[in-house]
Amino acid sequence: MKILIWSYMFSIGGGGRLLTNLATALARQPDVHYVRVVLSAQTGFKDRVSTLDHPKIDIVYSEEDIRNTPNHPYIADCDVVYVFWPHGPAFVDFHKPTVITFHDATIFDYVPPFTPGSVVREHWEKAKDWLERSTHVVVSSEYVKSRLVAHFGPVCQSAFLIPHAISPSKYFENPSVDTTLTQLFPFPYFIYPANTSPHKNHYNLLLAYSRYSRRSQHPLLLIGYNTEMLRSVPPYWPELASIPTLVSLIKRVGLQIDKDVFPLGLVQDQLVAPLIKNAFALIMPSLAEGGGSYPVEEALSMGTPVLCSDIPVMREHLARRSAEVAWFNPESPDDMTRAMESLTNNYAHFKQSALQGMNDPTVSWDDIAKYYIAIFHSAHFHYRGFYL
Repeated sequence: MKILIWSYMFSIGGGGRLLTNLATALARQPDVHYVRVVLSAQTGFKDRVSTLDHPKIDIVYSEEDIRNTPNHPYIADCDVVYVFWPHGPAFVDFHKPTVITFHDATIFDYVPPFTPGSVVREHWEKAKDWLERSTHVVVSSEYVKSRLVAHFGPVCQSAFLIPHAISPSKYFENPSVDTTLTQLFPFPYFIYPANTSPHKNHYNLLLAYSRYSRRSQHPLLLIGYNTEMLRSVPPYWPELASIPTLVSLIKRVGLQIDKDVFPLGLVQDQLVAPLIKNAFALIMPSLAEGGGSYPVEEALSMGTPVLCSDIPVMREHLARRSAEVAWFNPESPDDMTRAMESLTNNYAHFKQSALQGMNDPTVSWDDIAKYYIAIFHSAHFHYRGFYL
């Protein structure tokens, strides 16, 4: 099978790590002839994947929209097109069997404050086109499927479910990295890996953390796209929407940068796992996720205790995990603070539970790749009028 993966842009951080693991797993399958990945140079994807290690992967940077060129050479010889991130661009027919992964419906369930209705409607119309005109649709959780049905109707009932919330990579002990981290950051710390989109809920997290009685003992590390902007000092507020709100909150509640809160920005992929592994606990306060949380899965795979939003998709994700999690209502800063205090007071119990659950059975990336290939074959036949 010849696979074209098209993704003009994707979520920097988790999205990039997901695509890296999925593309390389697809390329490892014996019945795959090649995986051609066409995306913008802004993604920096060539820095993530070594084509020497994965010779069946061809990474092409293209700023043009290849969909607008009939019989474009990047498309002409492929058997199926996989659109990894359909969120944003308008649908254009590839004239090939097309499979998409619709990661979440967050833009419709948690509309960012002050977003004009016309903007949300544009997102809705684009999403509707992708969902109705693609050959097959993949979702990463039953929760996302239910939300798509709620927003777009029964056409979404036929979406295929492939869970994505598995450990993005195996962590190998590296004493030199651990020593370096010990010198850079005050242990033991809480960590939250996420970008600063409003639904990631940094506002309630910072408010809750400001009320935590032992924050002098357990600082909060924030890693992820644009978190470094929280270091801004008024009157030099950044132009990015929602960041000035967080900056003003930090000042108002008396949190101190590099003492209470360490906003580190987007860190190198190879540092994410050791930062999580060495944490006191990982906290996940998000209001919405698609298929679950990769950082939560990583934390539990490495024996790091987790505090987590009590939202349907995370209950679905963690149903297959044995470790005890400190749940909280993400819309209640007081409940979040309560969970922090509870985990701290009962830390030995939560840590032991996390360590015991490290080896819970889970699927591999090769398993995920095989699920996708089966759907690609189905799309290939379906597109030509055959039904499996």
